[in-house]
Amino acid sequence: MDGWVSVYADAFAPGVEMRKQILVDADIPCVILNRQDSSYSGVGFASIDVQLMVPKEFIEKAQSLLQL
Repeated sequence: MDGWVSVYADAFAPGVEMRKQILVDADIPCVILNRQDSSYSGVGFASIDVQLMVPKEFIEKAQSLLQL
């Protein structure tokens, strides 16, 4: 995904979805990159981070909105 950067990553996919909605509400284009295999959800070795991606030009705005 050239031109896109990760602004948030977590193994808990619903948490990433909630943060995506914050960005959507602020009109920031974003996508979720999920490489987890649902067959192994909850298994220790399957805790691959789900990433929330935005275009490079939106990184600062997205990061400021996602700060806790």
